[in-house]
Amino acid sequence: MERYTYRRGSKQWDLLAAILINLVPTLLLTIVFQLIPILMASWYSFLKINLMAGTKQFIGFANYLKAATDSRFLQSMGTTVEYFLLRVPLQVVFGFLLSLIIYHPKRWTAALRTIIMLPVVTSMVVVTSILALMMHPSNGLINSLLVTVGLPAQGFLTDPKQALFSIVLITVWKNVGMTMLFFLAGLMAISPSLYEAAIIDGATSLQKHMYVTIPMLKSTFIFVLITTTIRSFQVFGPVLLTTGGGPLNTTRVVVMDIYENAFIFNQLGYASTQSVLLAVILIVISLLQSKLSRRRT
Repeated sequence: MERYTYRRGSKQWDLLAAILINLVPTLLLTIVFQLIPILMASWYSFLKINLMAGTKQFIGFANYLKAATDSRFLQSMGTTVEYFLLRVPLQVVFGFLLSLIIYHPKRWTAALRTIIMLPVVTSMVVVTSILALMMHPSNGLINSLLVTVGLPAQGFLTDPKQALFSIVLITVWKNVGMTMLFFLAGLMAISPSLYEAAIIDGATSLQKHMYVTIPMLKSTFIFVLITTTIRSFQVFGPVLLTTGGGPLNTTRVVVMDIYENAFIFNQLGYASTQSVLLAVILIVISLLQSKLSRRRT
């Protein structure tokens, strides 16, 4: 009995050691690149930091009070919310519809899948640069096609009324393929017997999706909503590469403002405060989305 207990204990220790060996690299990466930066940003938000002089001064909640009255920061937050309201519905709806098309394979399905997934595996810099060239107000491909069919050329990224929506189209084109994959995985998990029962009850194709597909994809919709929301509030690359916050600050999102405060205006402490506020807003929105989605279902 004692010999059996010893062997059993040794197996448990071996299992624990194997778990630790596999977890330690991930834990180290998480601590070094996520936890420590979060703690440092939280601490820096209470400081006034001059990177050039290398000085730090504790100022308490002064940075937070400044953020509450900073018109530039509030405007960038409003622009980010507008970008979020434009991007999330488009990406979720198109991702869901594309997954329904891809789920039923046809001759042209493979080609369509390749076209949709190509931007996903391509660098954001490349995708943004190509689409920005296509949207050029005078030499772009899109305007050339519009003029050919007798429509007026559009300003796109140079027009204050169209610039933000143009960036939304760029990011949706880049990421809708991944959203499609999430919905496609959810569709494959739905039992065919549910659709068979719906057909027996006389349900049309639209009714099958309304009363079977969408309710069964509840968790997928919640996941896509939360992840797309987080990415929407973190948008930066397409803005920097196309408009730089212009024209007339109509595309200046909150991360762009944080970047400028930290590395252009030499206000690292204030930029850290904005980062902390953004993180808090994202947490609150994600929790609200999850709660409301579950209530509706």
